[in-house]
Amino acid sequence: MSAWHASHNGLTVSGLGCRQLLTLPMTAFFVSRQCPGLAIRAAMDWALVQAQQKNVVISGFHSPLEQSVLKVLLEAQSPVVAVLARQLDGARFPSEWIEPLAQERMAVVSASTSTERLTGELATERNQLVAQLAEQTVVVYASPGGALHGLCTQWRSQGRKLVYLSKIA
Repeated sequence: MSAWHASHNGLTVSGLGCRQLLTLPMTAFFVSRQCPGLAIRAAMDWALVQAQQKNVVISGFHSPLEQSVLKVLLEAQSPVVAVLARQLDGARFPSEWIEPLAQERMAVVSASTSTERLTGELATERNQLVAQLAEQTVVVYASPGGALHGLCTQWRSQGRKLVYLSKIA
């Protein structure tokens, strides 16, 4: 599978898999690493609806709940875009990604030139990229005082509309 470069919403990214997914409306999906049970239930219900409707979901798919949502989407053969916090060169992907990438149901993208392991700064940069590439942003839960909570505050101040899936978000 060969890498490609694409421009979307004024951003240039490198990618593998289905480049055309970037031309479709995408929904950014975020949730903090730790979240209450109500948020988990809301996220899984939301994932099932996205899978049924075959909506393109874009995320870093890094937190445990984000990974669970990705699993639901991939099993339903729903289109997804995974955004890496580091460069594509040399990146190893989970075996569950190989088939969806080959079948053009998935894209893996990055705008990073970093080869570092994930740091808080790289995660923030990745999440900014996810939000910029998407048409809408869904937040299941943002831990008060956490990095995602800070990003949500920033995005709201910039006029970005955020959809919260749980009243506790």
